Order: sequence, then structure tokens, then C-alpha cells
Amino acid sequence: MKLTDALSGVALILLGLFMLWQAAQFPVFAGQPYGAALLPRILAAGFVIGGALLVLRDIAARRQAGGPIVAFADELRRPAGWAAMAAVLGNVLAQVLLGPHLGYLPVSVAGLLVLFLVLRLPLLQAAGLAVGTTALCWWLFAVLLRVPLPRGLLEGIV
Repeated sequence: MKLTDALSGVALILLGLFMLWQAAQFPVFAGQPYGAALLPRILAAGFVIGGALLVLRDIAARRQAGGPIVAFADELRRPAGWAAMAAVLGNVLAQVLLGPHLGYLPVSVAGLLVLFLVLRLPLLQAAGLAVGTTALCWWLFAVLLRVPLPRGLLEGIV
């Protein structure tokens, strides 16, 4: 689904206001003119200003051309687009629900393989990309950045 800039702008404004509300609860450091809330407040102000600019720009463009607030992207006008979207969402859910039990590596390889097959890649190419992408992500996050990815069934092996 493709949202207009006005709806995206409203979402940014709401997020910015939420950030301001949360930052107001941060502690103040004694004897300093600024505290832990300074950076979140600056970022929140940027979100609110950017969101307002998006809303104003979209309203001005809509006055000239008109058009719906919410419209389906061209890709979602075909069943293949819906299948690809379902495969992506399925991958996310599989990592959340199955990843801790089975491990990042098998869930990622299986999920990417399904996604690439839904996108109609040849089986050998899909398998190679699934394994290669998973290996690259594992190296980047688990090895280089030291993010503790779930090992699941491969505990003690990897």
C-alpha cells in the first residue's frame, strides 16, 4: 500500500510528539544547562517540522491534481505482489517466532529461499542467494558487530 505524504507526515508528527513527551521525563543533570533529553528533543522537533512540511506539501499538490489519500501500489494489483508481501511478512514472523528455537541461520536460509522462489528466481540461484545473504548477515551482525543472534539448534556448533 502506498500512503500519501500527508499521512506519512501525520505519522512523523505523532512520533515527534511522543518523543517530546518521553524526553520530558528524562532526568536533569545538576549544574548543567542541558541533560539527557536534549538530543531526543532536537530529533523530535525535526520529526514534527519535517512531518508538517510533508503535510503542507501534500495538501498543496492535492489542491492542484486531486487524488486519493490511500492507493495500492502497482505491484499490489497483481497476485504475485501480494505473494511477495506475504513472504516478507512471513520471514519477519518466522524470525520472531521460530528464530529463538531453531536459530537465525536455518530460519533465515529457509525464509529467504521461499521469498526468492516467490519472486520467481531459479531454484539454484535462489538457494545460493539465500545461503550467501544469510552468511553475509551472520558475519556482519554476529561476528563484526557482536550482536547475539539466536543459535537455536546449532548451539555449540556455530
